[in-house]
Amino acid sequence: MLLSFLALTPSIVVAKLPAAIDPWYPVPAPKESDTHDFTLRHIFHRGTYRDPNLHKRYDFSPQAPVLLTQDDDHVQTSFLQPPPHFILRSDSVEIERLVDRQAPSIERYLQHARYTGSPAVLDASQWTLDEVVGPNIEHKPTVLNLAIMAANAYNPGPGEGDWEDVNQGYNRSTPFGWEGDGLRGHIFANEGNETVIISLKGTSPAVFDGDGTTTKDKLNDNLFFSCCCAQGGSYFWHQVCDCQTGTYTCNRTCVVQALRQENRYYRAAIDLYTNVTELYPDSNVWLAGHSLGGAVTSLLGLTFGLPTVTFEAPGEDLAAKRLGLPAPPSSNPNRPRTKYTGAYHFGNTADPVFMGTCNGATATCTLGGYAMESQCHTGKQCVYDTVSDYGWRVGIGNHKIHNVIDNVIKMYQTVPTCEPDDECVDCFNWKFFESNGSDSTTTTRTTSTSSTTRYDDHGTGGYHHLHDHKLRYTRLVWVQRESQCHGNNNHARANNNLVHRICPCFCHARPIVNL
Repeated sequence: MLLSFLALTPSIVVAKLPAAIDPWYPVPAPKESDTHDFTLRHIFHRGTYRDPNLHKRYDFSPQAPVLLTQDDDHVQTSFLQPPPHFILRSDSVEIERLVDRQAPSIERYLQHARYTGSPAVLDASQWTLDEVVGPNIEHKPTVLNLAIMAANAYNPGPGEGDWEDVNQGYNRSTPFGWEGDGLRGHIFANEGNETVIISLKGTSPAVFDGDGTTTKDKLNDNLFFSCCCAQGGSYFWHQVCDCQTGTYTCNRTCVVQALRQENRYYRAAIDLYTNVTELYPDSNVWLAGHSLGGAVTSLLGLTFGLPTVTFEAPGEDLAAKRLGLPAPPSSNPNRPRTKYTGAYHFGNTADPVFMGTCNGATATCTLGGYAMESQCHTGKQCVYDTVSDYGWRVGIGNHKIHNVIDNVIKMYQTVPTCEPDDECVDCFNWKFFESNGSDSTTTTRTTSTSSTTRYDDHGTGGYHHLHDHKLRYTRLVWVQRESQCHGNNNHARANNNLVHRICPCFCHARPIVNL
């Protein structure tokens, strides 16, 4: 959804039979005791902006063919194929989650945050540490099949049936082109319905304004992933609220109120999830998603305590805090929640969206109006270091899911180790205050950043591999100008995936030796 804009004028090619070699089909895996055979059961489509009352469902017959649609650069290709089967391996995962996860209780917590500006305070007795069944993220075919689930778009085959309205009493005629607005969930279930997978997918086709939901998607993105509603940065950023009060100073309450308005994707995701659990009340639920769909998936997983796997998703911790999602008493409000979340974020170091660096003056996100400033993920990050391992240059093309499937996940012999980034800080150089005039801030301002920074933001736009790249995954020694860092000698060095601090200013840097 978020950056499928590379295909600005897609053409449609429809074939009756699949291509001879199609890397987007499920990857076969041997059947073992901990493996599960998932098939596509339903599609839920929840309207968001143009028609927020729209909520439709399509149920697939067991042997009915499906129409699979894939985006590949400038061509959108559709294949009529038999029902796909995805073989995934499971493993146990510990998740700290609310004891009461019923929708009415969750809604009360969210309403409290919406009206008070702070998350509901819940004591330790309202939380539980559960060992649940989740996907085996160390098993490459499982990760690959989850990525394919997140990538493919499915539709009913010609003449195979009709969509049903989920909302009772919704008698309005369905608007033409409703498929282009909202959030879509592909629902997969294993043979005994013990486990259900919800793969969330967005619908916006382009980054530049035009027909469809692009402008609304940009509104949603810049509320979730920018420090202050896309203010205080590039002229090209699409401003979505008026909350900046000075240089790097932002009214936090103003931002929170804008983010918590109805008809955003998070609200649609909750509605979609609750309808799925009505169909499968006794099933385990796993979540998967790519890009913005992955970020919304993460927020849904945090809300209900569900195993979650995302691909190339932007950092969602900033949005989780602004939404006021409940957090265990042991969590640090100034750092991402990384322990016992059940969330795993797969990405590669050449993707500026995943790395949180697609915000330079000439970066593709910036030119499209997006202010992609968030960097911090909840849970654990599973990072393919394509920059160091293969010499990739950072560029928006490395965000596309088909490139990730074909040239990253398939190319590596194993999946990366998943690790938390406990020291990450979003918007470290901003001062946030409440609308009552308090001077207190809600983000930590420190003399050292987290494991991320931005280098020499002049002219590269995130395409050169020495720029817009997390220090943690470089093997370069950098030096800083003393005039920029005021004599701070804590130069940045990152080797063997060790994190080292740098000063918070955006220092000019140059490589002096390749390790």
